Amino acid sequence: MSRTNIERIDDKLLKETYLFCYKRLGSSHDAEDLTQDILLEAIKAIRGGRTIGNFYSWFWAMAKNRLRMFFRLKQVRAVALEDVENFLPSGDEVDDELIKSEETAELNHSISRLSHLHREVIILYYLRNMKTAEIAQALGVPEGTVKSRLHDAKHRIREGVVHMPNNTGTASYAPAELKLWGGYQLPKYWDKITDLITKQIFVACAREPRTVRQIADEIGVAPVYFEEKLSYLLDNKFLKEPAKGKYLTDFIIYPCQVYYDGQAALAEVYTSLGREVTQRLRACEDDIRAVGFYGAGLPFGTLLWLLYYFAAWEMSDAAAEKINAQWKGKIPDRNDKPYRISGIVTYADENPVYHGKILAVNNWSNLHKQYKTSGYARVEHANLFQAAPFADRDNVLNESNADLFMRLFDDPFTALTANEEETVARLIELDYLHKKGDGLYPSMPIMTYQQQRDLRAVIKSALAPLCDRYVRLVSEAADRVILPHVRTDLLEEYVHWTLTEWFFPMPFLLYYGMRSEEQPLDVPRDYATSSKGICIYIKK
Repeated sequence: MSRTNIERIDDKLLKETYLFCYKRLGSSHDAEDLTQDILLEAIKAIRGGRTIGNFYSWFWAMAKNRLRMFFRLKQVRAVALEDVENFLPSGDEVDDELIKSEETAELNHSISRLSHLHREVIILYYLRNMKTAEIAQALGVPEGTVKSRLHDAKHRIREGVVHMPNNTGTASYAPAELKLWGGYQLPKYWDKITDLITKQIFVACAREPRTVRQIADEIGVAPVYFEEKLSYLLDNKFLKEPAKGKYLTDFIIYPCQVYYDGQAALAEVYTSLGREVTQRLRACEDDIRAVGFYGAGLPFGTLLWLLYYFAAWEMSDAAAEKINAQWKGKIPDRNDKPYRISGIVTYADENPVYHGKILAVNNWSNLHKQYKTSGYARVEHANLFQAAPFADRDNVLNESNADLFMRLFDDPFTALTANEEETVARLIELDYLHKKGDGLYPSMPIMTYQQQRDLRAVIKSALAPLCDRYVRLVSEAADRVILPHVRTDLLEEYVHWTLTEWFFPMPFLLYYGMRSEEQPLDVPRDYATSSKGICIYIKK
């Protein structure tokens, strides 16, 4: 008997004992010490002739008791010798209830990690006591399929119990930080993709395809709590299924440090851009004003809020034309999604550094809303700077006041009712209207869509000499720093979304316009009550 028990202390038991200790202690050093202590105690007991009826039951009970002693030593730093003796059970003193409760917990944990298909047959077979034929009828599948799933499920449960101490990722207790952004119709999906569990699913599936069980183990959440969410992400193409039962993100998630390195490289490329663009816009100032839109006579520093936007737009369009030609035939023309999205991930053990030129104004977005009024088929409110330091201006012009606003645009001396006077007072407070004599005038540029095209044509001509050079420099920087971290199946996302962002240099223009010594932009005293960067497009 003693010889047989000695033979059971092998490499497999050593590994399982270490994993048992590491799971509970969280320290490799402490786990190694306790593992050695447990194995030595087992060898000592066997060689000392101790009667052991069921070796593994005795061994794991002894291991759990040694663990309790370890914790007690940690807490009180001393323990009486008689207490130490009491921690070592004989073969007849095994704590069966302790073993049973922990084994049950581990079994439940392992079952919870099964996929829906395997978990379903386990529940029907063991909890509802259904026969395989009954399960097959209930699920509408052949009985052989049920038996196969039962076999696979039992194998995975057994594997999960044995390896449980090592199958939970750090995301289960230290979630990665995932920052997402995007455009087009992404706001429609935003609330469904920004909760913590969804973000951890994205992170788990960002590098290689993962099964439901692997996702569950990584994020520490049973599949039953996220399978419905998984279906939503698949249906809406945030995830894809490259192989049956394996899931992969269908958009790019960059390592945070890589993205920061890319931003530093981009900032280096765009060091002189703000000055060059501003100089070229000033050189064609007369042509800009000659377009004749309402507000063309505003100070140049005020117009620059609008002109910078058009400049970035034109540079982006010119770059896209050149880059699309370079990649034509190598990637799909589009991704057939109504949105664009990307993200950066920082893991719990990382501390990324944003080196190089730091942009104090690096968040930029815009939002356009359209209305129909009594005199216009379309009034488009373009908040070209939907970002700090501006306050939320998306709803200043709305369904209830757009008609009044446009009537004042047509006739600044329109007679007002008492209610309209209150509305006007609010619009004046928010700098959407200003009073001049007895008239009320909009404070921002207003133009037809033809005037918008004419203005863009002037700016495109002025910036043409810059575009070729910056397309080449930006492409080289992105391909050097960012491209090596893009999966080959996501090259379309890289070209049509990441590069599009890189070729839209609004943050760098803003940085120059607001923070440089020249500071060509008219910076408002109070961003909360400023209409700078608002433009209205109209169609009769």
